Amino acid sequence: MNENWVKRTAKVSLLPQELKLVFFGTRVFKGLLVVLVLAVALAVLALGGCRSVRQFPDRPIRVQMTSDGSKVLFFDIDGNRLADYWQREDDSGRKVELCFDGENSVVNEKVLLDEMGDEEVPHFIIALDGVPYQLVRELYGQGCFRLFYPPSRMISSFPAMTDVAFQRVFGGHQPRAYQATYFDRQKNRLIGGNDIYMSGEAADWAKKLDYRCSFKLDAIAYKCPEMVFEHELRGMMEVFRKAESGTKIAYSVATAGLGTQGGREAILKYLRTIDQLCEQIVYERHGRVKITLLADHGHNMSGRGRISFKQLLAENGYRLTDRLKKPGDVVTIEYGLITYAEFFTDDPAGVGEVLLQDPAVTIACFPEKREDPSSIVVQSIDGKAFIRRSADRYSYTVHEGDPLQLSDIIERLREAGKVDETGFIDDRAMFEATVRHIYPDPLRRVWMAFNGLVEKPADLIVCLKDGWVHGSAFFEVMIGGATSTHGSLNQINSTTFAMTMWGPLPEAMRLEDLMVELEELQKRGWRQDCGSEEPEVKFF
Repeated sequence: MNENWVKRTAKVSLLPQELKLVFFGTRVFKGLLVVLVLAVALAVLALGGCRSVRQFPDRPIRVQMTSDGSKVLFFDIDGNRLADYWQREDDSGRKVELCFDGENSVVNEKVLLDEMGDEEVPHFIIALDGVPYQLVRELYGQGCFRLFYPPSRMISSFPAMTDVAFQRVFGGHQPRAYQATYFDRQKNRLIGGNDIYMSGEAADWAKKLDYRCSFKLDAIAYKCPEMVFEHELRGMMEVFRKAESGTKIAYSVATAGLGTQGGREAILKYLRTIDQLCEQIVYERHGRVKITLLADHGHNMSGRGRISFKQLLAENGYRLTDRLKKPGDVVTIEYGLITYAEFFTDDPAGVGEVLLQDPAVTIACFPEKREDPSSIVVQSIDGKAFIRRSADRYSYTVHEGDPLQLSDIIERLREAGKVDETGFIDDRAMFEATVRHIYPDPLRRVWMAFNGLVEKPADLIVCLKDGWVHGSAFFEVMIGGATSTHGSLNQINSTTFAMTMWGPLPEAMRLEDLMVELEELQKRGWRQDCGSEEPEVKFF
C-alpha cells in the first residue's frame, strides 16, 4: 500500500488541520449556529413528551397449524395472557386473514386482507431513509413484515442521495444539486449549506408528505437519533389515526441517523420497530388499511474514516479552493459524510487521473467535454469507457479495460438481440441484466447524473471503496464518525426496497416506477385466492 496514502488517511482520522478550520475563522459562527439549533431541537423534543407509541407484541403467545397446513398466530393484546387476536398465514407465510376476539374468546370478526382493496380504505406510505435491500430481505425470511407481499429491489439514483432519490419517487421540482451545498459556476462560489437544508428548499418533494418532523430536528437526528425516531413514530401515528381515506405519506429522517451511527444492527432494530408499527396500525384498523414501505437508497454498513484529497491534489499541481480563478483550481463539496466525492474543475480528466491514484477511489465519472455532457467518461485505475445515449438506449464503448465490468453482460445481451448495429443497448434489458451486478443499472444512472438529475451537476464524481467517506469534518466530529453511509454507484449503496399490502410488485424497479406500479395494483384490485373453504382451527 502507498506509504504516503497511509500517512494522509491517518492525518484525516485525527483531523488536526481540518478541526482548526472548523473551529476558527468564519466557521465558528456556523458551528455555534448548529449548537444553538441542537439546543432548540432538544427543547422541542422535550416539550413533545416521552410517551412512546404503543408497540404491537413482538411475538405470539402460541402458534397452531390448521387442517390445511396454514399457520395461525395467537396474540395477547390486552395483557391478560389469553389470545384475543389471531392472524392466519397462507402457505407462503404471508398473513392473509385476521380474527378479532369477542366475549368468551369467541371470534366475532374475520377479515381477509386481500379483500380490503374492494372498499375505500386509507393507504399509508412510510418512507425510510437509508435501508439496504439485503437487510429487509433477511428480516422477511425470518418472518418479519409478513403483512406485506415480498420486498422488491428498488435501484436508487446516482449519486444515491435522499433528495434526488425521493424526487424521483414522489415528484417535485428538479433538485438544484446532489446536496444542500453546491457550486454555482455563474457566480463562481459555493452556495447553500445548513440554511438551505433547514429551510426545506433542497427537498421540494417533501411538500408531498403528510408527516415529516421539523427540518430543525434533522441535525439532532444524527446526534441523538433514538430520541427523534420516537418523536417521529408518535407523529406518524397521530396522522394515520386521523385518516379515514386517501393516501397519507410519512417520512423518517431519524432512520438515516440510526444507520449512520449504529450500522447493521441499528438498521435491523429500527426495521423491526417499523414492522411492529405496521402491525399496530393494521390491528387498530381491523385490517381496513393498506400500507406501503420504501426507502430512498441503500447503506453500506462499513466505516473506516473520512478522507481528504487536498494533499494528493497539491502534490500533483492542483489546489483545493472555494473559487475557480486560476488553472489548477478545484472546488469540492464537503457537506454530509458520503461514499462519493464531487468536484468542480476546468480539468476533470486530469483531476480524475490524480484521484484514481488514491486506493480509496474506485471509479471516476465526468463528461468527455464539460460544455457537452452527451458523452460520459467512466474511468478506473486500469480501465476507461464512454457512455452515450440515443433515445431510450445507451452505449458502453470500452477504450481500455472494463471499468464497470459490463463486457460479459453486454455480450449476452447482444446474443439476445438487445444491442443494435451501432452498439446501443435496450435500456430495460440493461436494467434487468444488471439488477444484481456490482454496479446496478449503471449506464442510465451515470449518464443522468450529468444530464437532468439536478440543475447544477458536478464536473467530476468519484466513488469510494466502502468504509471511506468524504465530506464535512465538523459533521464527523459532531456525530462521532459514520459507521454506515451511502452515495456511490455500487450495489449496497444503490439498492433499497419497496413492499406493499396491495399486491406483488415487480422483482426490481427504478425509483420512478414505484408510484405507477402502486396505482396499477389499486386499479386492478389485486386479490390472492385465499381458499374458498375456511380451514378448521380451534380458537381458545
